[in-house]
Amino acid sequence: MQVSLLDPQSPTWTVDVDRLYARLGGAENPHLFPYHFFQIVLTQIGGHVALIGQEGVERAVALLFPRSFQNGQATYTGQIYPFGKDGLIDSSVLQATVQDAFEDADIVWYDPAQPQPYEAIHRSIGGVDIGRPDAAEAAIIRSLQQQIWGNPPEFLYPVAMHNPAFGLGTSLVARVDGQTAGFLFGFTKFGGSPLPADWNLRFGGGLRLESQTMGVLPAYRGLRLGYLLKKVQSEDALASGVRLINWTVDPLQYPNAALNFGLLRAVTFNFTPHYYPFRNKLNRVPASRFSLTWLIDSARVRTMPLIGATATVVDLRRQPIVRINDGWHWLYKDADTRLIAIEIPTDWTILQHENLDEALRWRTVTDQIFAHYIGRASGQYVVTDIGVDGDRRFLIAERADDALWARLGEG
Repeated sequence: MQVSLLDPQSPTWTVDVDRLYARLGGAENPHLFPYHFFQIVLTQIGGHVALIGQEGVERAVALLFPRSFQNGQATYTGQIYPFGKDGLIDSSVLQATVQDAFEDADIVWYDPAQPQPYEAIHRSIGGVDIGRPDAAEAAIIRSLQQQIWGNPPEFLYPVAMHNPAFGLGTSLVARVDGQTAGFLFGFTKFGGSPLPADWNLRFGGGLRLESQTMGVLPAYRGLRLGYLLKKVQSEDALASGVRLINWTVDPLQYPNAALNFGLLRAVTFNFTPHYYPFRNKLNRVPASRFSLTWLIDSARVRTMPLIGATATVVDLRRQPIVRINDGWHWLYKDADTRLIAIEIPTDWTILQHENLDEALRWRTVTDQIFAHYIGRASGQYVVTDIGVDGDRRFLIAERADDALWARLGEG
């Protein structure tokens, strides 16, 4: 048997993923990861899609998920998906074939169809119980994805990945009065986008965490469950030797910006237009994204307490900062000041539902602004804070230079 890796840089990548996703049962397969994760995320976190063939016949697909990296040795969690009963080969033979192809790595094989014991963890923080889910809560996480976002089956993550045997980088639930009110999960990540200054060495940029999805039921918003989940995630990551967490966010969602920049003190110098191909009720226009960098071992992040943290918000009525845009009108393309303010919608979700044409104008112009200004090169800008002027909302960005990198990364 032969193993061939699918190349995400290949011009046929999307077609190949479409075909394989369909052959594996797509949304009807409860053990399969969502299409957008399959197509976009897996290889970006250092994972692999491996096609197993025999005498010109495709027999199975293996997905390899980053699990750990120690002493120069990469370890993956592996899952085998055979192509139907006619081509079924003993799983141990398929596993051995893939392991031989990855002779420099270790693969821990995980079969989601086999029952495994769950190990729930409980930690009380200000009346909220946070920790690893039990089996019932793992199933609830899947249903919460539908309740919160109205996601169709092809958007849902499999329940079995929350089992400790899978080795997920983060799997947490928030419990309020015995009810599962929110969740957070993420994946171990090998490498990632380039880091500025000496951050790669100082924060161990070769091994990171990709914080994939977090959701809180509407009835429990206002309790800062998202903040607590992220802070517990950071503490768990530090305990495991990870000091840097990435995740992607819609740059126009102000509530997320208030959490990510104002409370968690993450930053961003990476922007990708049209990052995801999907559409849903939160993404009715192209799904552009910031990739955030969270230096969880920096003083700027560590000093934010678990309870009683106060968000940093710049009052633009008292602190004049150059405003790059006025709504969807781009005002300045050659700003050369230490700080700039980029306006975003007051309520992006409502705007998309009430005025799709206006939402598209916002997305188009802010995509252009972010692509022009945001980056880590000299003269570009890094989003570090949020600002307000009455009911108007802004992202605050600082000019990239050595002094900024030193201040943000200060231990």
